[in-house]
Amino acid sequence: MNNIFTMCFIENESELLLQKRTSPPFIGLWNAPGGKVEAFESPFEACKREVQEEIGLNLRELYFRGVITVSNTLRKRTSILMLFQANVHSGKLTDSEEGELAWIKKEKIYSYNNVPVSFTYLLPYILESQGIITGKIIYNRGHLEVFDIVI
Repeated sequence: MNNIFTMCFIENESELLLQKRTSPPFIGLWNAPGGKVEAFESPFEACKREVQEEIGLNLRELYFRGVITVSNTLRKRTSILMLFQANVHSGKLTDSEEGELAWIKKEKIYSYNNVPVSFTYLLPYILESQGIITGKIIYNRGHLEVFDIVI
């Protein structure tokens, strides 16, 4: 089973593009777009494809920002999450079955209660650092138990 996923932080000046998830995990919460890496696909290719399929944007500049493991103690499963950042794009934003889209002011996201807790912890590492990050996130029964990131 493929457990490699991508997440893309797409910026537009003072805003970040978020998607309200319609499927697990984090159903009903706002998160950065992304998805599974398919067979014979690099994480870079998967990120570009997922963003184009889910939201209608073509990413021209995409930067690798890091890799973290995300574990679920109840399911006894660990996935690999490849993190990317983009700020130049073309195309027209299009809501899909994956979820509604919105540009959210970056400073408001930290106090937004409709995002996963781990997202608010991860965001400063993406937006305010220049290095490649690595680490782990562990959930236990839907609650964040461990958040350990290094640059």
